[in-house]
Amino acid sequence: MTSLEKIEYFDDRYRKARAELGGALPGADRIGEFMSHWYTAVNSADIDAQLAMCTEDILVEDPAMFGRFSKGHADFRRFAEITYTAFPDMRFEATAAPLIALDGNRIVVPWHGTGTLVGGISGWPPEDPEPPVAATGRRFDMEGMDTYEFRDGLISFWRISYDNFEMSKQLGLMS
Repeated sequence: MTSLEKIEYFDDRYRKARAELGGALPGADRIGEFMSHWYTAVNSADIDAQLAMCTEDILVEDPAMFGRFSKGHADFRRFAEITYTAFPDMRFEATAAPLIALDGNRIVVPWHGTGTLVGGISGWPPEDPEPPVAATGRRFDMEGMDTYEFRDGLISFWRISYDNFEMSKQLGLMS
């Protein structure tokens, strides 16, 4: 089987599995475009564009949230504002094509990210804030992966995965 035949075969299997299971991802032919828009919004700190690509009840999990989830647009916006204030030069890029779950509802995207802690971090979580973290001027440079679940073509769950201990060391928050 040639490479093109393999792609067509798996694309056909994906379409069938997605149809049978009621998949909610954008079509296989649109995932790359969707994720390109997502990374453009993330890297330009365009929170409104990010929220437009998410369900109203978006649930976000990030190791920096200390076990708490961001729930809904207001929480997402608050966490994003804190993050972009702390890391205004933060950038992420996918390092491989999205891994698509055959159920049609989930993708995993490996990434490389960088940023410099030039703003303080304070006010998270909103109901019981952790002590503020002062800017260190230090940079993080790391690999991670994001898991996205979709509903009606929009992101309904976003799990950000990376080594928070390694990031803390790179940022000079621990030795």
